[in-house]
Amino acid sequence: MITQKEATSTTTPEEEKQDEEQQLISLLKRHRDILQKHPELLAELEVPHPTSGATSLIERQVSVLRGKLKASETHLRELMEIARTNDRLAESRHRIAINLLGSRDLVDVISVLLDELKNELKAEFADIRLFSDDSELIEKHPGLFVTASTPALSNFSIMLKQKNPVCGRCSPEQNAFLFGDNAEQVASAAVIPLVAGSELGLLGLGSSEIARFQASMGTEFLSQMGELVSAALAVHLEK
Repeated sequence: MITQKEATSTTTPEEEKQDEEQQLISLLKRHRDILQKHPELLAELEVPHPTSGATSLIERQVSVLRGKLKASETHLRELMEIARTNDRLAESRHRIAINLLGSRDLVDVISVLLDELKNELKAEFADIRLFSDDSELIEKHPGLFVTASTPALSNFSIMLKQKNPVCGRCSPEQNAFLFGDNAEQVASAAVIPLVAGSELGLLGLGSSEIARFQASMGTEFLSQMGELVSAALAVHLEK
């Protein structure tokens, strides 16, 4: 309930504004060097400087200062976002490593890997093709193993030779080999050679978004994943 005293002391918004301005003026008079101590305040203040039709030097300096401050803030936000992304990827890499160490068999390794990478890298499609001339393995895991002499592997010869992940748009033949029935839905992909002493296979991550995996994106995380997965696969393939 508003008392009589409170009711009589009520002020209008305009009066409150004038009171705040007077307080600010008094404060500035007591601290006349405030802009010298905190020049960044100029970037937030509107300081008119009358001139005859031309931009004054002061206005120009303030404009430049504001531009630099805005650029610095944008750069800081970008650095913070990169740091957050790196932290998230490091956690994911650690989690994958722990799960791979606990994998019981080859199927477990592949299941852990594909689930994690789909979630972490937001890949709609993820598949592995492993190389083997063991007919029993090929028969036991149809679609997973292919012979090292499969003609379709010629489309990945440079990639396998260089042993580095590649991102961007795959050819229709590459998509068909990696993603099978989903090939036509894949607009961009990341392909990771799996190598541990010898060529073990290929890991493909695909997206229906053409900008999801681009040739210009960094591949350090993918390279590290490739090394981890290759080591885990080698253990089970040797059994």
